[in-house]
Amino acid sequence: MLAKLKTCSNCILNDNITGVKIGTNGVCNYCSDYIPFSPYENNELLRLLKKAKRKRRIYDALVPISGGKDSTYVLYLAVKRYKLNVLTYTFDNGFMSDLAKTNIESSVKTCGVDHVWVKHDLKLINELYRTTLIYSGEICGICGIGIERSMLKISEAWKIPLIILGHSPSESNSFTSENLYDQSRLKAILSKNKSITKEKINRFLIYPKLNFISSYLFTKLGRFGKKVNILYYEDLPSDKEIGEIIKREMNWLDSTHSECTRHFDCLAEPFTNYIREKRFGYSRRLPQLSNMIRNNEMSREEALKIYNDDSKTNIPENYEFIKATLNLTESEIVKIGKISLNEFSYRISLANMIFAKIRRVVKKNEH
Repeated sequence: MLAKLKTCSNCILNDNITGVKIGTNGVCNYCSDYIPFSPYENNELLRLLKKAKRKRRIYDALVPISGGKDSTYVLYLAVKRYKLNVLTYTFDNGFMSDLAKTNIESSVKTCGVDHVWVKHDLKLINELYRTTLIYSGEICGICGIGIERSMLKISEAWKIPLIILGHSPSESNSFTSENLYDQSRLKAILSKNKSITKEKINRFLIYPKLNFISSYLFTKLGRFGKKVNILYYEDLPSDKEIGEIIKREMNWLDSTHSECTRHFDCLAEPFTNYIREKRFGYSRRLPQLSNMIRNNEMSREEALKIYNDDSKTNIPENYEFIKATLNLTESEIVKIGKISLNEFSYRISLANMIFAKIRRVVKKNEH
């Protein structure tokens, strides 16, 4: 597939991707402009952690865990390196793999921490998934918002000062400008399904009037825990080295289905990648592997082999399971694959747009 496109000679990005430009030297703009990640000042992280400990709450920090690599490594850092009193929690999206659940159980046991499961009514959440998929071409926004709202609620209920997240610099670009986690956009999509009442939507959202500005103010006032992307303050080991650390220290098990798999915790991930491939012509694996090439974690040849091996089958793993769970027909899936980029972008929250612009001006970092 990549051979039919103009592809970067350094990574594996191609010029079919919005924003990617291949220069006359054969190198894409992402590689030409690449600057190795430099961690933020660690003293700032230590200051935040000490401040949280001084509050002497039951828990210093809330750590969301999915059973995947990054969240498990964050739990390892929080408990074993920084000695925090941690509450962990998992948002069960209805598509969690057995391997992810096993990893969560072993990580919680190894660290000796408390853990909370959050699970919505399965019929409701599947209807939310189905609706966003049919009208906007994606379902990840439901999961992302569900994760964020439940962690805010848990931090509020337990008065936890910090929420330590596992966003990784290696996944810093996804090559989609869709605002998947904007509440106004989500409400506009869900309004297309008249069987989903306002009460059901509000029950899922928990904070139905929340936006970036009010969330920021509630955090400053101490109602919500402060979000910290701890991996941006770390001199990160390679993806492979992180895997070895958590296998040794956390009894973590890796997926055997594909090399460098980051999202095996979600049974729907292969299907969502399949839809993204149909809609945009590429999956999220492409930027991930390209980032790893630039970070010298693998060669271009290794990345090409992994990507091509992933693309050998036309039908993704769990296709029939997702189709049955969300009550999808083949004709609906074909239509979903043709939905254009940035559907419902006109319904983005004005407060969120204003806050994002101000943040870019005044914030010294984004995490």
